Amino acid sequence: MSAKPALQVVAEVPLRPMTPALVLFGHDDAGRPRAAWFDASEAKLAAHAAEIMNLRTVRLVDDDQRAFADQLTHGRVFGSGRAFVPYVRRDLFPRLLELAGVQAEPDAGVAVTAAHEGAPVAPSMVAGATAPRATAASRPPAPPTPNPFVGHKQPQDRDEIGLGSVGLAHAGPDEGWWEAEVIGINGTVHSLRWRDYPTQPTILRRANELALLPPGKA
Repeated sequence: MSAKPALQVVAEVPLRPMTPALVLFGHDDAGRPRAAWFDASEAKLAAHAAEIMNLRTVRLVDDDQRAFADQLTHGRVFGSGRAFVPYVRRDLFPRLLELAGVQAEPDAGVAVTAAHEGAPVAPSMVAGATAPRATAASRPPAPPTPNPFVGHKQPQDRDEIGLGSVGLAHAGPDEGWWEAEVIGINGTVHSLRWRDYPTQPTILRRANELALLPPGKA
């Protein structure tokens, strides 16, 4: 009887850790701060997305800056050239301005950033201006701001999946695929509810775990 061949030991290759290398940040039209980090392999595309979306960029150069960036969400770049840059806590935003070398008063951060991003700003809103500030009572209400992460109702491409999109999610080995609506996005994780069973618990799926509806099916 011939001897059995010896088993070969295969070394496992650990996944490459993703380290923050670049941060995109800015404000939406309503003045709410947004920020996300990207690793070195995503930096070039993320910088291009910042130009499209009128966002600032900060390159992280030391461990302290990278540790700070870990408090932000890991963004992602879409095929359209835009990027997922979610809202961020307001108390983190002054540190981003500091890293970018931007001087702003605590209550004028929105105005200074908007001025750099090309948005029209009243002189009384810019840091250091002497004109009187408008009172809260006289300031007109901000118009409703469209959410940049709203997707197509029935996306025909994965890049079109966003809030409000309806696609297919796998319910389990014995359940198959069912229509589900995206109701939240956190990085690459999508929160969904079953379209025909909205009272059931929310489910979580990554973008690559979702499928598109066949054309013509709503």
